[in-house]
Amino acid sequence: MKNLKLHGIFPALATAYREDESIDEEQFRLLIRRLFPTVDGFVVNGTTGDFPLLTHAERRRAVEIVGEEAQGEKLVIAGTGAIATREAITLTRAAQEAGADAALVVAPYYLRPSAAGLQEHFSAIAAAVPELPLLLYNFPQLVGQPIPVDVIRALHAAHTNIIGMKDTSGDLIYMLAVLEQLPADFNVLVGQGTVVLPALAAGAVGAVLACANLIPQQWQQLLRALDRGEFVKARTIQYQAQQISRLVGKGGSLTVRAGLEMLGLPIGPPRRPLTFEGALTGADLAQLRALLSA
Repeated sequence: MKNLKLHGIFPALATAYREDESIDEEQFRLLIRRLFPTVDGFVVNGTTGDFPLLTHAERRRAVEIVGEEAQGEKLVIAGTGAIATREAITLTRAAQEAGADAALVVAPYYLRPSAAGLQEHFSAIAAAVPELPLLLYNFPQLVGQPIPVDVIRALHAAHTNIIGMKDTSGDLIYMLAVLEQLPADFNVLVGQGTVVLPALAAGAVGAVLACANLIPQQWQQLLRALDRGEFVKARTIQYQAQQISRLVGKGGSLTVRAGLEMLGLPIGPPRRPLTFEGALTGADLAQLRALLSA
């Protein structure tokens, strides 16, 4: 199994579409190339990539594209979550075959399985791909429930390839419990831009962020300031960056899509049923434009 260094900033890539909603490979590659110098790796087919709207073939192809652009110099983490365990296994195997360095597996959404069901789900996936590092994905706002800490602890003890998690809850009490109760080799990545600084200070090894599509340099500057012990500078950067993060939290991939167009890298319209109408106000867009200009 690969020994991954997960320290750093990882954008949760948005998916580029043409006007007919087909995948725009050229624009997707341009986005990756633009981000390449300022990030430590890429997360593809995550929430910001609209993974529930993509076919299995599209998800596999997206992993291949990111891998081709990463050229082994940056980590490629593939979102392989699904409601059904068998489907998640199929997607995770496909990501491994497509060259992913690791898989990010969101907890099953909509059905809200019990803690025992969650443990069985993740355990079955880990057993099916024992050579592929796996990251659990905790996103209770969309899934409907958090992954219990005792389940995480049991999974990490049972499977050497369950190496960490992405926590997008924004709940620092929850994250601190994970950091306290899991061994030091369990990698926690923060997925909520509004708590990056306190999460890193508490022991998170890096961040997977939708807004890193827009402002990767700022997050890298925060990371470097924290590494040097420049806490005042790190706080200043956090206060600036979290304003964009809040807008991304409001509009998700739609905010990222709008922001990239403002930055001169349009990645096309959203894929239905997502639509800009009703998602972001004129005031939101004006604030986003001003923040990106600044």
